[in-house]
Amino acid sequence: MKYEVIVGNIGTVHSCNNPVEAAAVYGDYKRQSETNYGRAAGETVYLLKNGEPMYEHHGRQDYSEN
Repeated sequence: MKYEVIVGNIGTVHSCNNPVEAAAVYGDYKRQSETNYGRAAGETVYLLKNGEPMYEHHGRQDYSEN
């Protein structure tokens, strides 16, 4: 199985075959998005398994008003 973590404005930040490792990286970027820290601040974060979404965190960037 291939796992990928993708962050909105960054792209793929991690790719591996270990679900525990992928979940940990997803959690790290999700926290960064929620706490508005770093490049991932407010961004959507995805955890994919073989190209299919397993988890998705919607960041504040998705809900900004224009």
